[in-house]
Amino acid sequence: AQTKNWLDYLKLKVSIGQQGNDNLSTSYGWTNTYTLKPASKTQMAPGFSGFGNEDITWETTTNFNVGLEFGFFNNRLAGNIDFYNKNTSNLLFWLSIPESTGARGYWGNMGTVRNTGVELTLTGTPIRTKDYEWIITANLSHNATKIVKAPESKIRENGGWYDGGYWYEIGGPMYNYMDIAYAGVNEHGEALYFYDPNLLQADGSMNTAKPGSVKDMQYVTTKTGEASRYTVGSILPKVFGGFNTTVRIKWFDISASFDYQIGGKVYDARYAALMSPVSNLTGSGAGQTYHKDWVKSWSPNNTESNLPRWWVGDQNGSQASDRFLTNAGYLNFQSFVVGFTLPKFFKEIEKIRVYCMGENLCFWSARKGLDPRYSYGGNASVGAYSPMRTISGGVEVVF
Repeated sequence: AQTKNWLDYLKLKVSIGQQGNDNLSTSYGWTNTYTLKPASKTQMAPGFSGFGNEDITWETTTNFNVGLEFGFFNNRLAGNIDFYNKNTSNLLFWLSIPESTGARGYWGNMGTVRNTGVELTLTGTPIRTKDYEWIITANLSHNATKIVKAPESKIRENGGWYDGGYWYEIGGPMYNYMDIAYAGVNEHGEALYFYDPNLLQADGSMNTAKPGSVKDMQYVTTKTGEASRYTVGSILPKVFGGFNTTVRIKWFDISASFDYQIGGKVYDARYAALMSPVSNLTGSGAGQTYHKDWVKSWSPNNTESNLPRWWVGDQNGSQASDRFLTNAGYLNFQSFVVGFTLPKFFKEIEKIRVYCMGENLCFWSARKGLDPRYSYGGNASVGAYSPMRTISGGVEVVF
C-alpha cells in the first residue's frame, strides 16, 4: 500500500483503572465511639459519642479513558484528544438521624456520580525554517457531571434535596445552583422576587426545599421570605484551557501564554455587599464602601432602572439571589518572554542571551475586579490575593 506522506504517526490509547477513597472527618466511621469523662477523683466513665457503620466501605472511582495522539504534514500539525468517563460509586455521605437516638447521624455509602469530558491539545507550526519559526499551541477541556444514584432518604420527599446553595437530583448535575430569583422592581422601586404558587404549603409558608418551576410576573413578592428557590443549572465553566505562541526570527525570539475560561457562573458576594445600603445612619453602619452602580438605582427621577431603590434600612433589595450571579469567564495574560541571542563572537562562550520576562501581566473578567479562578461556589470567603505581577530580565551565558 502507498504510504500516506501527510501522516507522520497515529496512536490509539485506551486505559481503565480504579481508585479508592476513605477520607472522612473521623478515623472510626465503622464503629461506635465513646469518650471518657471523669466520674470521680479516682474513676473515669465512658460516654456515648457517635454511631458507627460496620458496612461502610471505601468510595470507588473507576476511570475509563480513550484517546488519540497524532502528527500530520511532517509534524506541522500535532496533538492529542482524550475522552474520559469517571464513575464514583459508594459515595461517602453523612446520613442524618433523629437526635433522640443520641447522635446526629453516621457515615454511610450511598450514591454514584459520573464525570465525563474531553481534552484536546493542538500544536501547529505554520513556519519552520533555519532562521524563522512560528509555533502555536492551544488546549481546551470540557467536563460534565451527572448524579446517577442518590440515597432514597434524600429524594423521597421532594425528588431531590437542597444543600449549601445547590440542588441535587438523580440525572441532574453537580453544582446546580439554587436560590431565590430576582424579578426586577415595582413602581415604588422595591425589589421583586418570583414565587411558585404550587409550592405554597397548607400553613401558607413557602416550600423552599424544592425548586420552583413557575416564573410569571403575576407571582412576585417584595418579601424574600415568601419567595421560591429556583435552579439555574450547573455553574461550572463550559470550556477552559490555555494557548501560547512562540516566534523566532534568527537571533530574536518572543513567546506569550494565556489561559482562559468560557461560561460558568460565580456568586459575586463582594459586589452584593457593595450594593447594600446601610441599615442606619448611626454607629458602625454609617461608614461603608459602595459600588459605583448604586447611582443607577431606581429613584423617582430614574424609574426605568432595574436596580432596587437606595433607601437607608431597606435590606430587602440586597438579599442573596440569582441577581448576583455573574459570568465566570475570563482571559488571563499569563506570561511573556522576549530574548535576543547574540552571534557567537568568542570560542570560549557558546551562547550569550539577553532576555526580559513577565508573569501575571493582565487579567480580563466579565465583571471588572472579579477574579473567579479560586472557587466555583462563589467568592465570599476567598482569602487569596490575585497573583502578583512580576517583570524581570537577565543575561544568560553558556560557556
